[in-house]
Amino acid sequence: MIDDSEIQKRISGFWSSIAASYEAHPGNVPAPDSEEYVEWVKAIAELLPVTPSSVLDVATGTGFVAMIAAQLGHRVTAIDLSEPMLEVARTEANRRGLSVTFLKDDAVAPNFPERSFEAVISRHLIWTLRNPVRALRNWRMLVRPGGRLVAIDGFWFKPESDANGASERSGLFEEFYSKEIRAALPGWHYFSVGPLAAVVENAGFARVRVKALEAIQRVALHAPSEEPAYALVGFAPENVDLVLKK
Repeated sequence: MIDDSEIQKRISGFWSSIAASYEAHPGNVPAPDSEEYVEWVKAIAELLPVTPSSVLDVATGTGFVAMIAAQLGHRVTAIDLSEPMLEVARTEANRRGLSVTFLKDDAVAPNFPERSFEAVISRHLIWTLRNPVRALRNWRMLVRPGGRLVAIDGFWFKPESDANGASERSGLFEEFYSKEIRAALPGWHYFSVGPLAAVVENAGFARVRVKALEAIQRVALHAPSEEPAYALVGFAPENVDLVLKK
């Protein structure tokens, strides 16, 4: 059985290998002058607390969410285990004149004191977390009373056949995300929001809500899935009467 450290080594290796070309791939990151980018800004503004708030962007990649949050006026810290991804993010944030603290750190167990942030946000991450329940419980410890979790994701892959003799796909993605790695990732087997909402609740968040990001899907030039992405929002238990801004 493959161990936890090897799983993360493979995952980080993949993202490091594509860091330089990640934003050029259709569907990954919309251009700042596109309608899709405008809709992403609107969605993140709605999902995060009022500005200025302290926000942690976990597994930031090239900093897409982190830079939008900073642009909105939040105090942003962003972490990733891929140093090449972080370098791309730092370069772009500097080019835009945005203040974001980028750090190399593990999304499953971020190294910050308890109650350090008013919000923890992630984008397109849950499917590749090696331990989603543990990760979200750790994120819950980082959220201050009155804070929230925002987890944006989608269903990017179809169920894989378990039939004997099914052929293994080949390519750079499959080189790192081998069949063995995929089998060890719980998120690879989620195909509806119900189980994901249960993970958020089991991690200690209250008033869990699901929002389909339909406006983004409608204007996306290269939608990565036939279905819109969604946002799971969970609130600290002390804040059960808090609701999303309209």
